[in-house]
Amino acid sequence: MSSRWHSVLVFGIWISSSWSFNSAQTTARTYQNKTVVLPCHVDSLGVPTTVRWWKDDRQLADSGDPNFVLDPRVKMWDNMSLEISQVQPEDSGEYVCQATRPSSWGHVTQVHAIEVMYPPSVHSVPEAGELEVNLGDEVEIACIAKGVPYPSISWRMKDEEMKLLDERSKLRFPADNRSLSGRYTCVADNGVGDPATAAIELRIRYKPEIEPKKSWIHAAPGMRVQLDCRVSAWPEALIDWYFEGEKIHFSSRIVKHTADQVHSLIIRNVRATDYGYYQCKASNNLGVTEAPIELSGIANAAFFKEANPMSRNAYNFIWEVDSYSPIIEYQFWFRKYWPSERHDWHKLFIPSGSEAIGPLHSKCFNLTGLAPATYYEALVLARNRYGWSKPSKVQRFSTEGAPPHKEHYKVVEVYSESAPAVVLGSPALQQSLSESNGASTRKILPSLIILISTLRYLTTT
Repeated sequence: MSSRWHSVLVFGIWISSSWSFNSAQTTARTYQNKTVVLPCHVDSLGVPTTVRWWKDDRQLADSGDPNFVLDPRVKMWDNMSLEISQVQPEDSGEYVCQATRPSSWGHVTQVHAIEVMYPPSVHSVPEAGELEVNLGDEVEIACIAKGVPYPSISWRMKDEEMKLLDERSKLRFPADNRSLSGRYTCVADNGVGDPATAAIELRIRYKPEIEPKKSWIHAAPGMRVQLDCRVSAWPEALIDWYFEGEKIHFSSRIVKHTADQVHSLIIRNVRATDYGYYQCKASNNLGVTEAPIELSGIANAAFFKEANPMSRNAYNFIWEVDSYSPIIEYQFWFRKYWPSERHDWHKLFIPSGSEAIGPLHSKCFNLTGLAPATYYEALVLARNRYGWSKPSKVQRFSTEGAPPHKEHYKVVEVYSESAPAVVLGSPALQQSLSESNGASTRKILPSLIILISTLRYLTTT
């Protein structure tokens, strides 16, 4: 509010007086489509007064000009107050009331404000709502919000709230994990009306990744078998299948199938010539990835069903093997076990004693002559007409009187299908296996590589 001093002659005496507004400066906070009245009341000293209203250098009303055309939503009352109806967000701002008297009096002004509160709105950056980056690149996304009061911004990723240290309208982070792909949604809320949202779909480009359902599959001639690879990539990958390095030509017997991200090679009526290594190859413009799958007639690895003491120096073992061909014999490996000591493996060859075709074969075996109060570990291998299986998990056990220690009872995985062996074992070990199989061993030597390297690991641990 402003006021001016003026001297007037009263009964021959000059008296100084001031004139100003009787109304107080105000800020009107209101909602869209409401009506607002801004006061402009000046002291009446019997002097003609003209009142004009302004907003942003644009004149809205003039009491001294009867021909002044008012905006349809603007009305000036007799007391010089200004009424604005159906207020809109653009009506927010400062309004100046200017009261003018003859030149000796000058003019005074008063500033009011209107703040039109309205629900939030928001749009995304990038505006298209989609963003693609390469794996490892930096991601930068943002939301631009409007509203009165100014909205607060929160973020959601894949419909889960993101726990951020502070409120922010922009997100910046490295795309170092493809799981960061997905929908990012910003939520703008100012308490007026419903919150506003904007979504950005982030896609992270990366070379194909392949996860075979099984990297080693046991099958018998005449069976139907399915090799599965789960492939993820962006952009989507082109899938090809290879057998022993040669691209597969599909037929009515060998077909491919795709369901979502799972790509399958189906072989109807397996033949012995189908045994070998298959490659699932996935490629896009960022690279090529391959995953091997072996199809074999060799039995699956045996697994121990029971291991129970019979006496102070004897143990009974029962194991099972999945094989579509009859099991010819087993190898039973055992040795004393103690973390700080190393012992040699003892090998026993055990005839299967059965011509059962399978697919499930069981064997019961009594191991005698054990030392009392001692820890041991054992594993089993099985041989059918196609060769030796991979070793079973190591079974740890102890004879009566051994001090309790939970670490010694673990069943230990000594073979990982995802880590094929590439190192041959010692010549002595190869000779031992060859003698047990005769000439047939030479025919299946490639399939023994994984077994031999695994056993080499056991002899050094």
